[in-house]
Amino acid sequence: MADAGVTGVVAKLGELAAAEATGLLRVDAEIRALRRKLAYLQALVRGADRQRRGRASELLLLWLRETREVAFEVEDAVDEFHLRVEAFQLGIKWRRGGWWGWHRAVINLVQGLATQIVVRHGLSNQILKINERIDELNQNKDTYNIESCPSEIWSSSSIDADPEWYEDGYLIGSRQTEFVILKHHIINKEENLFHRAVISIMGECGIGKTTLAKKLYDHPDITKHFEVHAWVCLPPHIRFEDYVEIMYMQISSQDPEAYENDDAISFTPDNRELINRQHNLRQLLQNRRYLVVLDGLVNISDWNSLFDVLPDDNNGSRILLTTQLNVKEINHIDQQIAPLELPCLDIIHGEQLFCQRVFGAKEPPQIYRSKAYYEKVHKISTGLPLAIIVLAGVLRSKVIPMEWDDVFGQLESNGQPRPVRSIWSLAFDDLPHDLKSCFLYFASISENVVIYPDRLVRLWIAESFVAPRKAKTLEDTGLDYLRELVSRGLVQVMEKDAVGIKLVAIHNLLHAFVESEAQDSGFLEIHHHAEVQNPNSVRRLAVQNYIDTFVHIPNAFPKLRSLLCDFAEDQHSSSSFGGLQTQTLWDNFSELILRACGNSEDAVSKTLHGLHFLQGSRFLRVIDLNGLKIQKLPNEIGSIIHLRYLGIRNSNLEELPSSMSKLDNLQTLDVRRTKVGNVVDEFWEIKALRHVLAEKMMLPSSSVPLNSLMTLNGVVPSNSWNDKLCPLNHMICLRSLSLSGISDIHTRALSAALKKLEFLVCLTLSGEVLPSNMFTDSSMRRLQVLILQGKLEGLDDLLSDRYVLPNLVTIQLQNSELSQPFVHKLAMLPCLGELELLDGSYMETRLLFPERGFQSLKKLKLRNLYTLEALVIEQGAMPMLSVLTMYNCGKLEILNGLNGLEHLQEVAIYKMQELVDTIKLEDDKLFGKIKCLTTRTRVTDRGDVAGFWVRSLVD
Repeated sequence: MADAGVTGVVAKLGELAAAEATGLLRVDAEIRALRRKLAYLQALVRGADRQRRGRASELLLLWLRETREVAFEVEDAVDEFHLRVEAFQLGIKWRRGGWWGWHRAVINLVQGLATQIVVRHGLSNQILKINERIDELNQNKDTYNIESCPSEIWSSSSIDADPEWYEDGYLIGSRQTEFVILKHHIINKEENLFHRAVISIMGECGIGKTTLAKKLYDHPDITKHFEVHAWVCLPPHIRFEDYVEIMYMQISSQDPEAYENDDAISFTPDNRELINRQHNLRQLLQNRRYLVVLDGLVNISDWNSLFDVLPDDNNGSRILLTTQLNVKEINHIDQQIAPLELPCLDIIHGEQLFCQRVFGAKEPPQIYRSKAYYEKVHKISTGLPLAIIVLAGVLRSKVIPMEWDDVFGQLESNGQPRPVRSIWSLAFDDLPHDLKSCFLYFASISENVVIYPDRLVRLWIAESFVAPRKAKTLEDTGLDYLRELVSRGLVQVMEKDAVGIKLVAIHNLLHAFVESEAQDSGFLEIHHHAEVQNPNSVRRLAVQNYIDTFVHIPNAFPKLRSLLCDFAEDQHSSSSFGGLQTQTLWDNFSELILRACGNSEDAVSKTLHGLHFLQGSRFLRVIDLNGLKIQKLPNEIGSIIHLRYLGIRNSNLEELPSSMSKLDNLQTLDVRRTKVGNVVDEFWEIKALRHVLAEKMMLPSSSVPLNSLMTLNGVVPSNSWNDKLCPLNHMICLRSLSLSGISDIHTRALSAALKKLEFLVCLTLSGEVLPSNMFTDSSMRRLQVLILQGKLEGLDDLLSDRYVLPNLVTIQLQNSELSQPFVHKLAMLPCLGELELLDGSYMETRLLFPERGFQSLKKLKLRNLYTLEALVIEQGAMPMLSVLTMYNCGKLEILNGLNGLEHLQEVAIYKMQELVDTIKLEDDKLFGKIKCLTTRTRVTDRGDVAGFWVRSLVD
């Protein structure tokens, strides 16, 4: 795909032409002329890109390849120019000052003049040669009659992303029959299937197996019926041990006891190798009714091993499979439950899905029906749901029937539909040019892997894929790009939270397409090792290794811009830090799946990477290494002055070199799940910084304005903070702040700084004593997520003030020692949807939710409130509450007002046996909503195997 390459270079030339250094070196006119030539060439390339997927001539393919090479030469020239200019400016910066001030100034002046002459001469020569190459390309095109007309096909207009389309809604009608059948088998109200039953959903790729399984998995009746749940996505080539780890982490996160024990033991690096995950998983599931979804089963050996790990206690547990395999290939199929094979949609249900994706809730115009478009959609898509969704994404942006005719014309040949793959190509060609590179970037992520949108957008920005827009940050624009890809059906939303999209993925069929497109166009090379055929030409390299224990990265990538590695040579080496980060099912799942690796061996596991490739890769802009076994970065990292993104996660990394302070273009530093505790103070003077993510990194006092910094997570304040010297005072554009280790010496400075952070959206504070002014300061009006772990200072003094948090959606309080008046204040917050009171956060015996309070609250969680005896919900309070979770509130005996909550679907109770027994006797309606979690009890001499767990709670 030459289009993306030329588009990126044209944008880069625009930036260069506007740069101050360009004007000083008097090469701006030459650069603008080159940019104009490339812009005309770009228009021809776009048309040729579409032609090459058909029966393109070899001459056209050769011309496209040479055009792409010219674009890369331009990029090399521009980056070399920047490298030399910035290296010189950096040298002046670090040599400035000293006792020989005026002598140094004279030397700098002479060196500056010499540099201008050399750089200007070199760049002019390169531009001259490139212009000759472009003229040669144009001449060859005419000489050999290479047909490449500028594209006149419909506009690639952006479309509005409607939140209602984030969900796959084709279950209504089209899959309702299958849904009812599977739900019946899973719940089995007749109670005639007590054994552990295997239920299979089969069908071709793109038929909707995962969507149907997720609707079942998330359905309130099914969620309430099972005590614990796990969703395991099965990417190819992952180790069996990682399947077990994924499942264990999800199950243990639903068991507070197990989760706390894991924090104390299992995640400590020294003890990890002593833990038998399979044994622990069986313990967690023993005598519990569980539901496990295995999504995308492809390996029969792994399936047999997983089946052996999951216990069968004749309590109605279920295993739900989604697979492309046939019945004969799968063992352990249940004899009483026939596998369900999903067919393609018929024309009626296909039309319903198509109209829902194109028109939403609106009535489709009659003209579209009269022209028999829906019959064409069914014929072209063959009724495959994914094909219908992607085709609808293309047609959503076409406003007149003539444009629809053009689209269908592209998908037919002699009146017959082209292969379904042509829909993927058409959808890709229809993307706005800024989005094409963003979509191709999904090829750097292994199939069946979920990713956090924030991380994806940060990578796009570092690659310069995101164009600035008026009145928007680059991050906001990047999220708009992602929403548009979602609206077009090219990206799937895997999970949402109260703030928005939380996790995304790409369908396997589309992943295969972008992987092929990225490699064919030279956009990205994907390997299981770093030994590539032509390392001198690689510009982006993704290493996805799930087998070997060591991946050697050579130092022969002179043109490399991005290195993205996904492997975990030592998956047990990650830091035990992270007390502030709350983990959910998908958090654990995605974090683990992104570090899948091969078997470990003693001889290899002691090998540490030296990252010697840094010395030969001067143009690197992105380094993202996940799971790399490394203790320190080489000092040469400071010479890669183009570097914008540095991510080294899940590793033994302990320190960062002092040369980090030379990375003046660095935007993102991500060292989560490492042991990095400090970075040189000068690092906090890098004005380009936008995102810093760590575990417990010291944040020193600083007075340098960091007006671009938006994310500061996993930092600890130094002891030198005071009213006048607090670094947060100079980070006024922060949107996300996570700070731990706070004590009384920090609260005054922190309280003053919070008044200046008017753009904060997420705030997490942890420590002995915390300020409380965030509830009343108008500067917090944009805050959406608030997590406080510690006692709130001066809260009683604020009870007479109005709480100003109009956009707060989620609040979690821990060890806060609150009282009823505070709850009355929270009740008035208009958007509060999730409230968690944990571990001594409420100290009174009676918790009252006042009349008409908490109008938006949907989820309420109470945990370890040891003094609580009565929970009272007054009439009109919490009308939208759907989930109530209570853990270990042992004195709680009175529950009033729950039956008045019309939307209440689930009440989860753990370690509160007497309360459950009371509800069972007195309130059948409420008891029917209770999801009871088993209290685990050790048994040693009553006929059970020592060390296993039996249930002491019957629901």
